[in-house]
Amino acid sequence: MHGIAGKAQVHDADESGDHSNGESGGAHLSASGGVRSPILERRCEPRDTAFASGTWHPLASPAIIAVTMADLSYEKIEVGKEYGPWKYPLKERIARHLEAVENAHPWHNERSPWGPPVAPPSILGNAALRFLDSIAPVPPGTLHAKHEIETAAALRLDRQPVGYGRFADKYEKRGRRWFVFETRWRDETGLIIGKSTLTMAFPGEGGRGKEEEGGSQKPEVVEVKGELTPIVRTLKQEMMTAYSEDSANALRGMSIHVQPEAAKKAGFETTVAQGLMSADYISEVMTLLLGKEWFENAKLSLAFLRPVLCGETLTANSRLAESALEGAVVRRTYEVWCENVEGATVTAGTATALVRPD
Repeated sequence: MHGIAGKAQVHDADESGDHSNGESGGAHLSASGGVRSPILERRCEPRDTAFASGTWHPLASPAIIAVTMADLSYEKIEVGKEYGPWKYPLKERIARHLEAVENAHPWHNERSPWGPPVAPPSILGNAALRFLDSIAPVPPGTLHAKHEIETAAALRLDRQPVGYGRFADKYEKRGRRWFVFETRWRDETGLIIGKSTLTMAFPGEGGRGKEEEGGSQKPEVVEVKGELTPIVRTLKQEMMTAYSEDSANALRGMSIHVQPEAAKKAGFETTVAQGLMSADYISEVMTLLLGKEWFENAKLSLAFLRPVLCGETLTANSRLAESALEGAVVRRTYEVWCENVEGATVTAGTATALVRPD
C-alpha cells in the first residue's frame, strides 16, 4: 500500500487570480464582438501588504497583481477569515488546461451525460491555487505537499464556477511553517460543485529545505501492481507552460514550472512540473473507470512526494482497495499513484466514489 507521507512537490508562486467584477481575468468579448482587455479598462492600484478579502471588484488585473502584490506570509494569515466570492476563468482556461494534460476525453469537448461538455473534476485543484494567488501570491520555493478535491456535481463548461475560501489552519512542524487553504465551489445557479483544499509549507531558511532535496537522492521503489488501465504522460515544457502560464510567478518571470532560469536558481537542473498535473492524470484514470460517477460524490486525496522534472515520464494507475455497501450504493476506495520510469512513486493517495451496485 502506498503511504502518503514523503517528500513534497516543490511549488512556486504559481497560481494567479483576479477578484473579478463579475468577470474573469484576461481578454473578453465586448458587446460589439471585439476583444477588450481588463488591463486597459481598469486602473491599477498597488495593493497594500495586508490581504484584501475576496470581492467582485478587482484592484488590478492578474498580470498586474503578480508584480504589485506582496507575497503571502505566515504572519498575515488570519485563520478562519473568509474570502470570496471569486470567479475562476474557466472558459478562458479550459482549452489550455486540457492541452496541458493531454486529456482528449469526449465529455470535455463534445456532448456529455449532462448535456454540454464538462470540465475534469481535477480542475478544482488549479482553481483553488489561482484563488489563493488572488489573495496573495505564494513565495517562490513554497512546497505544495497535499491536495484534496471533492466533487458533488459535474462542472459544465457553459457555467461559471464561483469560489469561497478560507485559511483553515496554520502551524509549525518539522521546522517549517505550514498553512491549509480550503475552497468551496458553486456555479452561478447555486449548484454545489465541490471542495478543493491545499496544504503548503513556506520556504525554509536558506532557500530549498530538506524536503526539496529529495530529487537528488536515490528514489525509493515500491512494488505495487495496478489493476486498471494506466495513463502514461511525458512532461514536455510546452505542456508544463500551458498548465502554469497564468500563475503569479510565471507572470513575473519567477516560475520554476515555466522559466528554466528560475528553476536553476532554485537548485534544479531544469524546470519542475506542477504537482497537480499528476492529479489530472489520476483523475483521467478514474474517469475511464467510473465514468459519470467520478464527477458526482467522489473524492481525490493526494500527497506530492518528490519533484518531477521536465522530460520525465509518469504512469498513473490505481487498484481497488475496499468496497463497502452504504445503503443503496457502494463506496469504493482505490489506491492511486503516479510513478516515474524508475518505479519511484512521485504522487500517492486515495480516490473514493459512490457507485451503483454491480
